[in-house]
Amino acid sequence: MFIPHNTLKPLRISVSLSFLLSLVGLWTFLTIWAGYIGSQQIDYWRISADNQLMKLKMVFFAQQVRKSQEMLENVKENDAQLRALLELKSKKAIVEDEGRGGPTPAEIHDLSLQLSGKLYDMSHQDIHRQTSALQEETKRQLASCREIMQYVDDQRTLHRAMPNCEPLVGRITSAFGFRLHPIFHRNEFHSGLDIANPLKTPVHATAFGKVHLAEWQPGYGRLIIINHGHGYQTYYGHLHKILVSPGERIQRGQVIGLVGDSGTSTGPHLHYEVQYKNNPVNPLRFMKRSLKEYTQNLPYASQQ
Repeated sequence: MFIPHNTLKPLRISVSLSFLLSLVGLWTFLTIWAGYIGSQQIDYWRISADNQLMKLKMVFFAQQVRKSQEMLENVKENDAQLRALLELKSKKAIVEDEGRGGPTPAEIHDLSLQLSGKLYDMSHQDIHRQTSALQEETKRQLASCREIMQYVDDQRTLHRAMPNCEPLVGRITSAFGFRLHPIFHRNEFHSGLDIANPLKTPVHATAFGKVHLAEWQPGYGRLIIINHGHGYQTYYGHLHKILVSPGERIQRGQVIGLVGDSGTSTGPHLHYEVQYKNNPVNPLRFMKRSLKEYTQNLPYASQQ
């Protein structure tokens, strides 16, 4: 009942119990419905956040895999260069001696699970740890390949520097070591070999290198000195004619001059000398290959 403070009649409002129960039921329904809608929205936000995190993981993983793939491509490229350098592409040894290793069956199983959907369960630390391990292993393999390539390249340049063939085919008239000088008739150390040949016989370089000197020198007459690197030099003395110039690059087997009798000489011959770190060594220690192996594919230098 509503009783006014003025002189109007009191207003009487009656509400049935069923109406009150209906209001309570409606309020309860609205409260439950609002809670349900709110929980659905929260789930939606949580799923959206999980999806965003998953996308970030996938992007990060893809970037790491791409970096690893690029590093592996570098390894493959270095491996191909190594095979080409060794010229063993089709030989059995290079196949049998290839690097061994790789993932275990358990690791392969884990990877297959990850790629089939379990990747979403991986933490950022898991992805980083696995990809970092892959990159580190790739770096080690790449460094190993480079070390091998450097070693092989050093060995190749050393082989090119070794004066391991004959400067010409002829009769050795004076060996390396102490001898009675044919002109001065006194015991002296002979720093090379004297190889007799007819006048103007071609003289060949015994290793790759660069002409250090090509001129007349006392005693030697017309002399060529070739610097081969790795401490090796070769001398070609008593020449009739010099066919190369200082600074010129020389191939093994290339004709560089003609046999003569210039300087202190009793007749046409070549004085051939090998020096290692500025000390004469016996050329016979190196003359193990036939000259024909190196001259058959070289153009013949002009003798005029």
